[in-house]
Amino acid sequence: MRTMDGPFQLAESVIDTVVTETAPAVFLIRRIEETPGYAHYRGRIDRAGPGHLKRELKRWLGSDYRVFCFEYTDSPVAAFERHCHLWHELGGPDGKLINEGHPEPLDETCRCPVCAV
Repeated sequence: MRTMDGPFQLAESVIDTVVTETAPAVFLIRRIEETPGYAHYRGRIDRAGPGHLKRELKRWLGSDYRVFCFEYTDSPVAAFERHCHLWHELGGPDGKLINEGHPEPLDETCRCPVCAV
């Protein structure tokens, strides 16, 4: 499995410096005192477009989350699949995430590569 870039401080200047592409991506955010493998929130950016990942990360500024990791993907489908892998690896809401639900598929033809949901 690939590794994500980071952790980086969840600060506007850092986000503006390290998030340089507009490709689809997945990300994790966590509190500073938590171990690197423990993420309280995970998400993905399906659409390649100017500033999507930056905007999503900046929405967490001022929260109790302090660091983030991210990974660009080759396509929206690859972002969905990586998102699913992360959700399962981290145990969903019963494990290390506050995310309640399984990642939403892009459309009815998309299936989770782990559990086929």
